[in-house]
Order: sequence, then structure tokens, then C-alpha cells
Amino acid sequence: MLIEKFHKIAKKGYIKGVSNTWGNIGLTFENEIGKLPDSEYTPDYNDIEIKCTTRFSQYPLYLFTLAFDSGENEAIRLAEKYGSPDKDYPDKYVLFERIGNKSIHNKYNYKFEIDKENSKLYLCVFDSCGNLIEKSAYVNYSSIFEHINIKLNKLAYIKASSKLEYNQRYYRYYALYLLKIKGFNTFIDLIQNNKIRVEIISRLSKSGEKAGKYKCKNLVFSIYKENIPLLFDCYYQYNYDNNY
Repeated sequence: MLIEKFHKIAKKGYIKGVSNTWGNIGLTFENEIGKLPDSEYTPDYNDIEIKCTTRFSQYPLYLFTLAFDSGENEAIRLAEKYGSPDKDYPDKYVLFERIGNKSIHNKYNYKFEIDKENSKLYLCVFDSCGNLIEKSAYVNYSSIFEHINIKLNKLAYIKASSKLEYNQRYYRYYALYLLKIKGFNTFIDLIQNNKIRVEIISRLSKSGEKAGKYKCKNLVFSIYKENIPLLFDCYYQYNYDNNY
């Protein structure tokens, strides 16, 4: 059971990270519970998705990545039309934009329009004066619901302290929160109220055989820590720092 495994790991104190790469905190915890690294479209432990964060991290909690339903190369089309030249491949265009916030990278702004009648989430692109340029890229409700149901129905939110010694990262896992999502409609409402962070990302590979070719993540959904209670209900929690 994940709760029992967490307590065993927490009692170990600081644990040497399995690597120094991005995502090391989660990979280290998963290694401790006997889970091998993978990129499967299924929860990490039985029906529970595991998310780890450090104590003072200001980064939002990553939820999932989703492709547009309006076209296989939609993110590339948007990058070529509204993006900026890549610094290493200036003949290619990349796009990194947060939807719902005023753009800091270029003259366009992006906003979601929720079409409940047709069960779609449309990406609207505006010029700097607020004039609508296009509303064609979209995601179906069904795609969002599928991701929520598979990846976010139950969530283990784990906090850890971090320290660096001789270029090696160590983690002490001290808090566990088991969360259950409040529902699909709540998720959509939080997007509409700009409480769930959504970014459109279209970028290039920088190494290997695919260097210079598009490596699209399309839409990336995340949520800031203070908004987690708006999306999830907590049905179990334990914090070693508060109980000892």
C-alpha cells in the first residue's frame, strides 16, 4: 500500500537522488517504491498518480500534456504563424505562451473560449489591440475528460526537503497528501477562471537524429500549489514535520 511505503521511505531521512536530471525528485521516490522509469499513459502506482515537489518550490504542479484535436500539426502551424525564430535554428519558429495572460514574448495574446454546447475548448488568438485574429484550434471535452479520469482521478501529492552535497542531490520525503479530483466541471471552471495554468508549447529537438525537428508538447496543464484545494479533495494526509 502506498501509505505504508511512504512511511518507510520517510523514516529513512535523506535519500540520494537517482540522477541530477529534471524530475529527479519524482524518479527517486518511484525508485524507492520499486517502480521503473517509464512514459506510460497510466497512473504511477495502481490507480494513483504520484506528484512530488520540494518544500520551497514556486513552480506549478504539472498535471498533464494534451494535443489539439483540431489537427495533428496544429501546434506547429501556430508556431509558424505566431511564434519567434529559434535561436539555434532561425529558419524555424517556436512558441512558448501562457494562455489567459498577456504575452511577454510577442504581440499576440491567447485566451480559451469554452463552447459548452459543442463540448470544445477553443484557442482564440488576439492582436495587441484585442482584435480576434482566429478561433480555429480546439480541444474536445472528451480528450480532457479522458486525461483527468486516467491521470488525475486519484493523486498522491508528496513533499520533500532537498539538499546538495558534493554535486549530488538528496531528498527527505516528509509529507503525503492523498487527493481525489472534484470533477470534470470543476476542472473546466478553473480553466475559465484562470486558476489552472495552460501553456501552448511548440519547440524543437536540440540533439540526436531529430535535432532541428519539431518536438511538440502542444498544451501543458498545471496548477499552482495554492489552487490545489480548488481542484482536489484531500482524504488522507500525514506530515512528519508536524507530528514529530
